[in-house]
Amino acid sequence: MNRYVLYFASFVAYLFVLVILTILVKPFLGLLLWLLAGLVTYELANRYRKDFPWIEQVLNDIENFDIESIRTRNLNSTEDDDNEIKKSPTDAVVQKAKESVNNYSKKIDEGVSDYTERFDKWQSEKGNMRLPDFAIGEKIRNFSFNSEGLYKFRLWSFLIFVPLIIWIVMWDIISWPFLIWFSWWFSYNDAYHLGSICSLILSYFLIIRIYSHCTNNRNLPINSEMMGDFDNHVVIHLFRLPTDYNSIKLTVKALLLDFIGGYLLIIFTSLYAIMAFDKITRASFDEFVAEGYFSLVVSMLSIAVFVPIMEELMFRGFVLDLASEVYGRWPAIIISASLFALIHPLYPLTLLNAFWAGLIYGYLRIRTNSLWPSIMLHSFWNAHIILLQFYL
Repeated sequence: MNRYVLYFASFVAYLFVLVILTILVKPFLGLLLWLLAGLVTYELANRYRKDFPWIEQVLNDIENFDIESIRTRNLNSTEDDDNEIKKSPTDAVVQKAKESVNNYSKKIDEGVSDYTERFDKWQSEKGNMRLPDFAIGEKIRNFSFNSEGLYKFRLWSFLIFVPLIIWIVMWDIISWPFLIWFSWWFSYNDAYHLGSICSLILSYFLIIRIYSHCTNNRNLPINSEMMGDFDNHVVIHLFRLPTDYNSIKLTVKALLLDFIGGYLLIIFTSLYAIMAFDKITRASFDEFVAEGYFSLVVSMLSIAVFVPIMEELMFRGFVLDLASEVYGRWPAIIISASLFALIHPLYPLTLLNAFWAGLIYGYLRIRTNSLWPSIMLHSFWNAHIILLQFYL
């Protein structure tokens, strides 16, 4: 009976704390918070009840609690006490007090002895067992970005962030020191293209290492060894020369399709620009400024040679091959073409033109199993734009 009194007192204390909390904070919020705390406490106690004898005892008492039997027992006890008092008031009270003290003392001794024996037994069985951890703590400790369940997360991290970092850091920020250096001897436009050439060359080694890492580790781990992996077979695979007749014939067809589609897009977007704005702004096109033949050569090297090589290596090499393993041929081509379009100026003409070209280059890369045909088509397009703007 005394154990139930302790439980009742604990519950009253719990309610008291609940009332105080509802006074200090919003009542509804305090109620929800303490109900949640009670549920969590009960769930934890129920989960680890086998490891702690006293928790097991408390839960058993709660589960086996029968208020009707206690009330019946109290009524019977009250009737017996009244009968005793009626027989001999003074002697009965003294005798009842003695019996209560003895019974209470005996129960305490038995409870302590029983608990001590069970605790010693539990300690000998468990030894130096550490306290059980919460499930969330175990999950946090075992969490890893390189787990099998996060494979697609790592895949899209590589597909999105590697081109983004290469584009912003290597093709933009890294070119600034070279631009400042070359500005001492050349005009700004020439220095800009020379700086771009240097940054593009540096990005080649970075792209090849990341591609090698993903090729040699098919689960795409994200670790400190990403930049230390280099495989020469990757270079041979990407830059093999297609010598068969079908690849050459397909490349010629793709070249015609690239130019026809590209100029149709230019015509339709130009008509839209004229009807909507009464003019075509130069912002609609990539601006290539050449002040002389030296500037023309530098611009051709930068935009018609190194840019196609690096962009095709990134999008028709790294992105296309990585995406095709999971999503298949055409979804991978669309993914690579979309990401390729997004690194160009965000105008309708450049976006649509780059996406159209990305579809052709991606298909050509898969059919010929080489980057050189797509590099050649990309280079032809960029080169003819430079020549048109130089001579016209």
